[in-house]
Amino acid sequence: MKKIFLFVACASLMVMGAQAQTAEELFKAGKAEFDKYDKLFAEYTLAHGQNPDAPDATVGERAASLMNGFDLLQKALPLDTIIEYNKDGSPKIDKKTGKPKFKTKYSKDIVALLSGHINDVLNVGNAGLMGSDFATSYKAFKFFSQLIGSPLTEGVQFEQATLADVAFYEGYSAYQLKDYNGAFNAFKNAISKGYTENQVVDFKNSCLANIIQGFCDTKDYDSANAYIDKAIADDPGSALLYDMKGFVVEQKDGLLAAEQYYEKATEVDATFPNGFFDLGRVIYDKAEKIIEENPKATNAELKPKLVPLYNKALPLFKKANELDPASEKTQSKRFIEDIEYKLDLLK
Repeated sequence: MKKIFLFVACASLMVMGAQAQTAEELFKAGKAEFDKYDKLFAEYTLAHGQNPDAPDATVGERAASLMNGFDLLQKALPLDTIIEYNKDGSPKIDKKTGKPKFKTKYSKDIVALLSGHINDVLNVGNAGLMGSDFATSYKAFKFFSQLIGSPLTEGVQFEQATLADVAFYEGYSAYQLKDYNGAFNAFKNAISKGYTENQVVDFKNSCLANIIQGFCDTKDYDSANAYIDKAIADDPGSALLYDMKGFVVEQKDGLLAAEQYYEKATEVDATFPNGFFDLGRVIYDKAEKIIEENPKATNAELKPKLVPLYNKALPLFKKANELDPASEKTQSKRFIEDIEYKLDLLK
């Protein structure tokens, strides 16, 4: 895992749930939170300079103040827009814009405070990440990702690589917290922004596998199917997704019902070993069922039914073994040896 030393930060997205209702009250409360953050950050910077190896003990507190400040000031901003009215009660119209006239008292200061602390969100996230405080880093990176494209960041230029990094570490933090759904979405976002490092695709696939397994563990196959079907719709060229679909169907309706999905996995990606292995299992299972259903049949009687199936399954396992040499010590190799032994008996 490479270390990321952006201006990166964490945030605990804690909402203060303030009872204040007016723009003035929200503004003062939000400013107080930012002042608290600034004070804590100054103290940390001073202490860190004197003792670089000291743990960052206040990162969670800084994050809470920072996120509370954002929450309060963003609530204050629309309340500070006061429409001007004529004596007859109708709104005054701005001749230039054609829209109602309004006046503000705190908006300029609110926008300045919010804009001035955007990079602090990244700073806190990075501090949380480096201290393995993943709850903090996840909330910060997620919050920052949500800020991108909002009116608050309109006109602010961020490098695509930086946004991709933030999305990845948002996902990485969520993954450490076992929030696989949040991590999956963040990794997808990172990949869409061109991120290719730190085995991001493997992380994304691992998230999906954990999500699907969770549904299957509770026998919630409808949710599992719905989730995987959406993933396939988004990425129809993924052999892994078809293989996962087969897994879900197999859990619910049995191995034979999954055959079409395992076969599809081999069709969309001829280099995906699991697809060939799982399709091989389907064919092999067909042969085993014939043996089970005909306990008194001789080898000569079984041969016409079994040999075609074994001959179809054998190259599938060999392909899986070829694509994943490590499997030589595991299941693919054992299936190959078993089929070759049975074919020899049926000669």
